[in-house]
Amino acid sequence: MGCLCGGVISDVVCPCPTEGWILRDEDQDDFYSVTARDIASFLAAVQGGTRSAWIATFFSPQFPTDISDESIVYDILAFQKRRVVLSIAECSQCGRLWVQRGPRINAYLSYVPDEPGYAAVLRSHPVEGTIGE
Repeated sequence: MGCLCGGVISDVVCPCPTEGWILRDEDQDDFYSVTARDIASFLAAVQGGTRSAWIATFFSPQFPTDISDESIVYDILAFQKRRVVLSIAECSQCGRLWVQRGPRINAYLSYVPDEPGYAAVLRSHPVEGTIGE
């Protein structure tokens, strides 16, 4: 994605130090309760011997059933995350933050920091010499 400063924001590295996610406060309770409900439903299906049927109903009949329960729980979390979270990206040239306009919408709004420069605010471990260290 091109930044207004001329920099390029790339997310080809995974995990990406200039990418993140925003879970809005108004969506938080719903996200956790729906996700917990779906995980509990899956675990009940595992215990009840209807695991494959649950997977086919929740995801799709084409979804693989020969993967671990851990992978299914991960996929439930990812499925529910896509429903509510917003992508955020930081330009490593100017520090401008780009926030997705809405879930599953490929359009962003930009915000310029009060302090100029790259702050590495989305990095888990800021590098030396950045404002965020």
